[in-house]
Amino acid sequence: MLIGSHIFLRSVQSSDADFILALENNPANWEISGTTKPFTKEEIIAFVSEEQDIHQNNQFRFIICLNSTQQPIGTIDLFEYYKQLNRVGVGIIIAEECDRKKGYASEALQLIINYCFSELKIVHLFCNIFKDNKNSIRLFEKYGFQFNEERELFGKPVNYYELKND
Repeated sequence: MLIGSHIFLRSVQSSDADFILALENNPANWEISGTTKPFTKEEIIAFVSEEQDIHQNNQFRFIICLNSTQQPIGTIDLFEYYKQLNRVGVGIIIAEECDRKKGYASEALQLIINYCFSELKIVHLFCNIFKDNKNSIRLFEKYGFQFNEERELFGKPVNYYELKND
């Protein structure tokens, strides 16, 4: 568990099935995940029941929870982890509009950067941000991510950002 001032990050638990089902099946989130059809409850239950191991699966999902209520409000994912290259991608979703713009994603990103650099010994973090997502661009730039190039993700142009731990 990674603990911040207002939020903490923890691994996925079986009790997260309904939260993740709602998050994954929200069409507003499909663009960033490449989802094209809803997940079944059985698929999500299978996911939350799997052992989460970034070294085995090359990805890991953390649940972002509020310290005050212990309730989940979003996820922060590590993906495309390649130990031999010391690199991993990062993506954040805060589920509800009412929980956005309160600094939770910022705190989660700071926690995950520290974790990646100190625990995983990552040298290279990256993210893909749709060009019109100004809030995410500001967030990642605040922590030193630098624009590298424009790429295509799920058929749409995205800005590719990198943060290197030299």
